[in-house]
Amino acid sequence: MKCPKCAYERQPTDVAPAWQCPACQVAYAKAVAQKPAVAVVPAPPRSPTAPPTRPDDIDEAAGLAASGQKIVIYSIVLNFVLRAMDQSRAVSPYLVLALSLGVAVYSLLGVVRICSGLGKGQNRKLLFMVLSFVPFINLVALVVLNVQAVRLLRSAGWRVGLFGARP
Repeated sequence: MKCPKCAYERQPTDVAPAWQCPACQVAYAKAVAQKPAVAVVPAPPRSPTAPPTRPDDIDEAAGLAASGQKIVIYSIVLNFVLRAMDQSRAVSPYLVLALSLGVAVYSLLGVVRICSGLGKGQNRKLLFMVLSFVPFINLVALVVLNVQAVRLLRSAGWRVGLFGARP
């Protein structure tokens, strides 16, 4: 189906509801009912999971991804520290469990920020959030997000180091 507002041609891989345009999020029925009096130049179609392309959007997305990346990196380091504490039996297992839950919740903030900066949809955000609570898999998921954030940040001109990015 072609959107009457922005002329986006719906793809089989689009995740928006059937009644809604994936590019401009307008309801098809509403767009047909409201024909604009002035010709509107449609924006180029963009996948809902694709990173933003305008310079302002890229800067905002890069800023979100950079702040989320720092949180994710610190979460990864804290996970390793907690695993070492658990293995050494130097502290109570209940304390390690409480700290692990705290780190998992902290990493959720980073996951949401990185996913927002990368333009990921709600389903992917939820998937990564759920994976944040699964031992070992949480580290893999956080590293995957971190690598994707590094690619976005470097393409936006940011310098990325061991503990995060700088513009």
